[in-house]
Amino acid sequence: MPFPDYIHQRPRIIFFTDFDGTITTEDICDWLVATEGYGPERLRESCQAVVDGTISYRYVNAANMCTYAFSLFRFAVNRVSKYLGCSEASRQQLESINIGFDKCTEKVAAHVRLDDHFLDFYRWAKSVSMPIVVLSGGLTPWIEVTLEKYLEQETECIEIVANSVLVRNGFTSMNEDGGAWRVQFRDDTVYGNNKAQAIKLYTEYRETMEEADKPILLFAGDGVSDLGAAGHTDLLFAKQGQDLANYCEQLQIPFIEFKHWGSILDITRDLYYGKKSVTQVAEESGCEQQFK
Repeated sequence: MPFPDYIHQRPRIIFFTDFDGTITTEDICDWLVATEGYGPERLRESCQAVVDGTISYRYVNAANMCTYAFSLFRFAVNRVSKYLGCSEASRQQLESINIGFDKCTEKVAAHVRLDDHFLDFYRWAKSVSMPIVVLSGGLTPWIEVTLEKYLEQETECIEIVANSVLVRNGFTSMNEDGGAWRVQFRDDTVYGNNKAQAIKLYTEYRETMEEADKPILLFAGDGVSDLGAAGHTDLLFAKQGQDLANYCEQLQIPFIEFKHWGSILDITRDLYYGKKSVTQVAEESGCEQQFK
């Protein structure tokens, strides 16, 4: 992704976040595959196949997969599809959807909901010009239509870094029925959209800044795929009861548990206005500072 200009404007905080299941109340791709594609049972079977190793995580780099990636497979049995948004399994799941892309988008707009407290978070972030960067293994058009619906087209302080969509060979439009569209991954990594690499642009540039100008970097997520990205920020918010929080507990990785965006807003405001430091927030939350 092109390096954003807003970091040169010296924001106090840059907030990175996952989208599906973190900002929304459920995973968009999982829901569509369950309702318009494989169906819930075959979706579960497909996810289990990845855990069992019979479907590759991402075919382009399958030979180079590390032990860390396989540990993620074994861990996330119940919701493995959440972090396979950029995987070969996810590609197959999405290709099981036979309705046109415009119909999918209409269904997403009608069905998917945001966390009720995210609206308050966004309005405050906009009021202080705090950048929000959505890092997602999902599809950009579905993220855009969901945000525009709830934020009333006012999404100027949000940057979306996600996957795109292409027309499949043999079709003239991705809005045709019968599998006319396919996902276009952002990169050739095993993730398809490497969240850690996106954040690295910010952390590297931050090291060149004067100490007083360095922004605080925060990240919120719910799935195991968010773990790598979280290691590059000052604090990690992990959704209560989800894979990311469970995995962090097992590996003793520091995180702040959240149930909804209201608690994230409270902490972020304290950091922004200087009422608390990153170290103070970490200590009060019972975790250690992530980025040192």
